[in-house]
Amino acid sequence: MQRVPQGEEGAFDAYRAALRAFVARRIDNPSEVEDLVQEACARLVASARERTVDEPQAYLFRIAANLIADRHRRALPVVPLGPEIHPPVRPVQEDRRRVADLQSALEGALAELSPRCREVFVMRRFDERGTGEIARELGISPRMVQKHLNHAVAHLYDRLAHLMERGA
Repeated sequence: MQRVPQGEEGAFDAYRAALRAFVARRIDNPSEVEDLVQEACARLVASARERTVDEPQAYLFRIAANLIADRHRRALPVVPLGPEIHPPVRPVQEDRRRVADLQSALEGALAELSPRCREVFVMRRFDERGTGEIARELGISPRMVQKHLNHAVAHLYDRLAHLMERGA
């Protein structure tokens, strides 16, 4: 096991050539190569002053790899996110208010229907009962059930069409 002795800053000079070659394979600019090698060495020295570093060569190369990764991250272009890339998100409160408004409008429109027409519509659309079942339960013909449903749907469309979202 190799150790960097505390206070002995020149102990890792043997690693410098290998480190320089390692960094040069990943960075095009020679002046940046030397800067990164110096920074990695300085960080190793700072760590060695605080504690004993086992495997200093591996630690030095890890420092250099992290510095290279940081450099590449900083070099990436920053693209501001516009509405076409990052569409605005509606607040949850707005959705809740919209649902409450729709519920209120639906209840109001249903209240305008005759009791029988409303009952047929609710049984079919909300209770999910079949036309024949509704006809038997209410003592009316299946054709009359369809007539009530058609009337209810047309009425609700007239009253609620303005609330439908465009393009959604």
